[in-house]
Amino acid sequence: MSTFRTPEAHTRQAMRWVSPCLLAFMMLAFTTLVFLLVSPLLSPALGSTLSQKQAELREASAKLNKLQASLDELAVKYNKAEVRLAAIDDAIAEIENDIARSEKDLGIAQAQLAERLVDLYKNGNSATPDYLEVLFSDSDLGSILQRFSMLGKVADDDQELFDEIRSHLKESEARQAELAEKKQAQTAQVEELTTLQAEMNEKMKASAVEYRRLKNQVAALKEAARKAAEAAARAKAAAAAAAKAAKKNPGGGVVQSGSFVFPVDGPHSFTNTWGAARSGGRSHRGTDIMAPHGTPVVACVSGTILRTNPSNSGLGGITIWMRGKNGSSYYYAHLDGIASGIHSGVSVGAGQTIGWVGCTGNAHGCYHLHFEIHPGGGGAVNPYATLRAAD
Repeated sequence: MSTFRTPEAHTRQAMRWVSPCLLAFMMLAFTTLVFLLVSPLLSPALGSTLSQKQAELREASAKLNKLQASLDELAVKYNKAEVRLAAIDDAIAEIENDIARSEKDLGIAQAQLAERLVDLYKNGNSATPDYLEVLFSDSDLGSILQRFSMLGKVADDDQELFDEIRSHLKESEARQAELAEKKQAQTAQVEELTTLQAEMNEKMKASAVEYRRLKNQVAALKEAARKAAEAAARAKAAAAAAAKAAKKNPGGGVVQSGSFVFPVDGPHSFTNTWGAARSGGRSHRGTDIMAPHGTPVVACVSGTILRTNPSNSGLGGITIWMRGKNGSSYYYAHLDGIASGIHSGVSVGAGQTIGWVGCTGNAHGCYHLHFEIHPGGGGAVNPYATLRAAD
C-alpha cells in the first residue's frame, strides 16, 4: 500500500536529510578555515623555538670549547717543556758519564807519570845516572848509538805521556764547562715547568665553577635541541655521522667499545702525548690529564681493583690498577691519595670515586692523572681517542 505525500512533505523530508550533511560540511569548512588561519602562526613558533635552542647551544658550546682550548693549550706547553727537560736530563747524564771515563783515564796516566818521576828521582841520587852507565858500559860505538836511540824513544814516550795528561785535563775542563751550562739550562727549564704548573693550576681552579656551569648548560641545551628536532630525519643522520667521525679520530688510536666514564670528575685538560720523549730514554705510554689538586678520580668502567700502591714511591707514586668487567686493565698514577675502602679485590662501579688527582712520583710538581689502557690485560695502547670520545 503506497502512501501519498504532498510536495510540502517531500520538502520537509529532504530538509531532514540535507540538514545534517549541510551541518557537517559547514563544520568541516569552519575547521579548515581555522587551520588555514592558525597554522601559519604555529609553524614559525615551533621553528623559532628550535632555532633559538640551537643558537643557545652553539653559543654555550663555543664558550665551553674556548675554555677547553685555553686549558688544552697549557697542557701542550707543559708537555713541550717536559720534553725539553727530558733532553737536558739525558745530555747531563751523558756528560757526567764522559767526565767519569775521562777522570779514570787521567788517573791511569797520572799513575804512569808518577812512576816515571820516581824512576828519574832514583837515578838522580847517584853520581852517574843509571841510564848513562848503561849508555857507556860498552866500548863498541854501534852498541852505544843503538842504546842512545832507545833512550830517545823513552824520552818520546815521556812526552806522549805529558801530552796525554794535558789532553785529558783540557777535555775535562771543557766537559765541566758544558755540564755547568746544561745544569743552568736544567734549572731554567724546571723553573718554566713550575711556572706553567702554577698558571695551569690557577686557571683551572678559577674556571672550575664556569666549567661546570657550561657543561651543565650544554647538556641541558643538547637535550632540549634533541627533543625539538627529533621529528626531523636529518637528526639521526647527523648523529650517525658524528659517531663515525669520533670512531676514526686520526692520530689518537681506536675508541674503546662499550660504556666508558671519563676518569677525572672535574675541570681538566689533556692532549695526545702518546710516544712523547721522557727522561732516561723512555717514551710516554699513556695520557696525562691535567686537573686541579684533589679533583676526584673515578673508575672508568665497572670492575675489580687489582692492586694499589698507597705510598709515594717509584715513577708513578701513589697508583691504582683495576681490571674492568670488559677484560681490559686500567692504570692510574700520580694520585694524591686513594679513597677509603679501595684495595685489592674490591669491586667498583663506573663513575665511583677511587682517588684524587695529585703529583706524587716523578710528576715534577704538576697535578695530573697519568692514565693507561691495557686491552685484555696486555700491553698499553693509546687512550687518547677513548678519552676524547668520553669527554
